Amino acid sequence: MTGRGGTAATAEDLAHRLSATAGTLRSARGALVWVGGVLAGLGLLALAAAVQAPQLLPRLRTLAAEFSSRLREVIARIGALMRGMSTTLTNRRVDRVAGRFHDKWRAARRLSDNTYEPRLKTTTDSAWIKKHNTDQVDIANTRYQSLPADWQHENRESARIGIQLVDEARASGVNVRSERFMEEASSVVHDRWLARNGSWASEEQRRPYGLLSEAEKEKDRDVIRTVLGI
Repeated sequence: MTGRGGTAATAEDLAHRLSATAGTLRSARGALVWVGGVLAGLGLLALAAAVQAPQLLPRLRTLAAEFSSRLREVIARIGALMRGMSTTLTNRRVDRVAGRFHDKWRAARRLSDNTYEPRLKTTTDSAWIKKHNTDQVDIANTRYQSLPADWQHENRESARIGIQLVDEARASGVNVRSERFMEEASSVVHDRWLARNGSWASEEQRRPYGLLSEAEKEKDRDVIRTVLGI
């Protein structure tokens, strides 16, 4: 519970991220409220000036155009900040789910000394090759975070799709714990997997989701279960 990947550490990380997000949202709200107040004040001043001194209207129009341009820049920056935060949080979720997939896969290869039955693969990740001085990686005895990019890819794609399906369903008010959602989402997971891996998939794996064996369906369902579990 108190280890690096334990409940306490996870809760602390989540609290920190939520706190940071809330702080940014408060700052953004404060900025927008301030801008609204400034706009209201300037509008009243402009109206009063137009009534008292019509000759000032051209200058006021120029100032309004400059202010509008600056305002658009500020709003665009706030939007970019919020999108960046959303992307960062999503990528962290994807990595957590993908890491869980990898750990589940290699759990069946665990040996009595807590290492794993080796599974050597070749990587084309040039940065990883340069760092490790080899293009051979034992994916079973390597944690997900330390895998080359090409051997993270499949888990990341499955995680990304699973998270997207769950998030969209929740946003639409769908019960993501229902059997119907599980089967519909698992069918999409299978179709997307087949689109990526159809060139080497077995004859059974090329079937539509509804015609798969229960063992194959469970692989797709497990993607959704893992997302829901995290």
